[in-house]
Formats: sequence, C-alpha cells, structure tokens
Amino acid sequence: MALTPAQTWLSERFRAVPDALRVRLQRVLTHYGDSGHPADVFGRLSRITIGELRGDVSRDDALTLLAADAFATYACEAAADLDPRRLADLR
Repeated sequence: MALTPAQTWLSERFRAVPDALRVRLQRVLTHYGDSGHPADVFGRLSRITIGELRGDVSRDDALTLLAADAFATYACEAAADLDPRRLADLR
C-alpha cells in the first residue's frame, strides 16, 4: 500500500516522537487521513482530534491534546517546508 503525501512527510519525523503519541497519531492518520496536501491534512486532523474531547478534560485526555497539538504543529511545519504561501491559509 502506497503512503499518502502526509504519511510520507510524517514518517521522516516519527523517530523523535514518543511511542504512545506515535501510535495515536498513526491511528488518527490511518483512519481520517487522505492524499491531500500534508498541511491541509494535518490541520484537519488537529481539528478532528480536538473535537474528540467532550465535557471536562482530565489527565486521561492528555494524549488526545498532545496529538491535536502535534497535528497543528505539523500543519505549520509542512506548509513552511512544502509551500510557505499556505501558512496564511491555515486555520
């Protein structure tokens, strides 16, 4: 199975990601990812992941918050790396 552009871009950065977070990011990316521009994919995945939180946030939600933050960061990094003009469009 061929990797999407987002999966390819992210695979180069996974070495530095702690195991639990890497597994969480991979699960979200596999389930919701697509072949769009990595910056767009990661921005969407950040919103999806943060949307999983409901009600009071507890310590159990820390990994979800970290994943959402990581995807938002990756969206900015991918835009800067691949097409800096996309930075202004990220939301």
